[in-house]
Amino acid sequence: MRAFLPFLPNRQRTSLSSLVVLVLAATLALADAPAPAPAPAPAPAPLFENVAAAWGVALLQTARSHAVDLDGDGWTDLVLQQHAGPRDKRSLVVLRNVPDPADPRRRTFRDVTADSGLLSNRQADGSGRIASVLVFADVNNDGAVDCFSGAYCNFENTKTDPATGKPVLDEKGRPVLTETDHGDRSEMLLNDGTGRFHLVPDSGVGLHPATTCAAAFVDFDRDGCVDLMVGNWYVNYGNALDCYPSRLYRGRGDGTFDDVTERSGLLPHGPPGERTAARPVYGLAHTDWNNDGLQDLLVCAYGRQWNQLWRNNGDGTFTDVARETAFDGDADRSGEYPREVRQPGREREPEFRANGNTFDAAVCDFDGDGDMDVFLAEITHWWAGPSSDRSCLLVNAGAAGCRVPTAGDEAAHPYGFTRDPARGIDREHADPHWNQGDLYAGWLDADADGLPDLLLGSSDYPDDQFLRLFRQVAGRRFEEATPRLGVCWRNPTLFSIADFDRDGFPDLVLGNSHTRLTEEERRECPLGTALLRNVGAPGRHWLNLTLRGQGRGGSNASAIGARVTVVCGDLRMTREVYGGQGHAGHQDAPDLRFGLGEHAEADALEVRWPDAHATVQRFQAVRADRFLRLVEGEGKLVEAGR
Repeated sequence: MRAFLPFLPNRQRTSLSSLVVLVLAATLALADAPAPAPAPAPAPAPLFENVAAAWGVALLQTARSHAVDLDGDGWTDLVLQQHAGPRDKRSLVVLRNVPDPADPRRRTFRDVTADSGLLSNRQADGSGRIASVLVFADVNNDGAVDCFSGAYCNFENTKTDPATGKPVLDEKGRPVLTETDHGDRSEMLLNDGTGRFHLVPDSGVGLHPATTCAAAFVDFDRDGCVDLMVGNWYVNYGNALDCYPSRLYRGRGDGTFDDVTERSGLLPHGPPGERTAARPVYGLAHTDWNNDGLQDLLVCAYGRQWNQLWRNNGDGTFTDVARETAFDGDADRSGEYPREVRQPGREREPEFRANGNTFDAAVCDFDGDGDMDVFLAEITHWWAGPSSDRSCLLVNAGAAGCRVPTAGDEAAHPYGFTRDPARGIDREHADPHWNQGDLYAGWLDADADGLPDLLLGSSDYPDDQFLRLFRQVAGRRFEEATPRLGVCWRNPTLFSIADFDRDGFPDLVLGNSHTRLTEEERRECPLGTALLRNVGAPGRHWLNLTLRGQGRGGSNASAIGARVTVVCGDLRMTREVYGGQGHAGHQDAPDLRFGLGEHAEADALEVRWPDAHATVQRFQAVRADRFLRLVEGEGKLVEAGR
């Protein structure tokens, strides 16, 4: 180094030499040091924004949400069941989706409850009616959506003495009831086409008062007229296991129905614990589970009792194949309680009470293989032991999935399910005394990538109960993407999925609950309604399809049971039109929504109609980013403007 400094005095030369040595050493040290860690990637933008205030619904206290086009204008309206007294005129709020008067380019909701007629009853005082369950479909094939309004009749439930546990008797020795007969019965209400409803005289659906908890419209016999399945609960909750029978009503096509429960093989018999006995039903759904063109019935049972899967035999009868298909419950039937909660004489439950508390059954072909899978939402508690079923994805394994082969019954199409909790949906709990209050589940393609994502509403318990989003990723697995919802929503109530602003991306609406929360927690989480608008995924394409059947002799006008398959490159997506999909009338908007990812058109679109012949229509090279409509019997897809 000194060879480069010959003309400097010795002192300066030495000082500068030392400086150069230090600089070179530092340079070499930096060269050997590891590269600095890259800056963390920015968090993905939220998928949703809460626009409830702008739409005028933020302050409503919503217990159950129903997205439905009441007036047939192509814009999804709202029917909200509120946290209100049973005879309160505000127990229902009916909201029409209209242009905003201040800015016609925007949309808002207008309250039309008083004019809707949905609170109509047969009481002389004109008070509101009990409406515990609502589901919508066109029951008379006139092009307007009608309503089943189910009443929860609990007036056979007897009071008990808290000290002795025995029934309380009046002065004449008769049991004292917890409730008097409120007088309401389940009703069918017809729509005049403008969103105004009126009661059907003698509809046939209110002849058997019961603790109605669920309902679903379905055309089980493919005659072009929708039928109705109604799920009922305990007769005397907390005192006995006896339950009201769930009932199947066949539609006549004019708003009236015949009770065909016994004729169809669905009428229960035998004491509690028998496979054939009545059970407490909290949810109903339907799907063509075995790909034979017929709609089958899925029954969600409470009280850790067996679920039922009623296979449609095609002759007006059904057979329960839940045991063979693993739909009834998981493999652990021990019924054992944890040691710390065991009681003398009750160390374990019998097998029929070693299953789940199933509330919702969300049906979707999540893996794109052409058959329908099911996610079961369960309430589960640590104290109930390992045999109490947790929420689980049931993957349709096709004919190879039958748990118990049905010998000599080749026509049965013995499809079955594989219970798969290990796809990223199951949750770990830090607190050993945990609850999983999974009441509601639904499928939507939140980011339009062609892969259905799972929405899960957990509620009614104070620990870690929130609205959750599980995004589907490569390998048909899921990762929790709840922060991308754009909102932290505690104790969600029944949600509904629809495209309220018609921008091609699915939105959702829901309320929240104070059940089992402390006063402090209630203050931190006031009751209200969220309208979560999907902000869209840049560069992603979509299709929206609405179907209309011909009615009697063809497909039912609501096209319930229709199956649509869309193919885009290596994406294959199958959807069905449903008339109910789980707890308390859970029902999303009936239009079918497909995310196409980067594809600007669908290679193929196939519709299988729910008529007697399972008629199929096919279309090629369908351009994306459009709202389409198809009427049965017409040979072309018609574009419906936004």
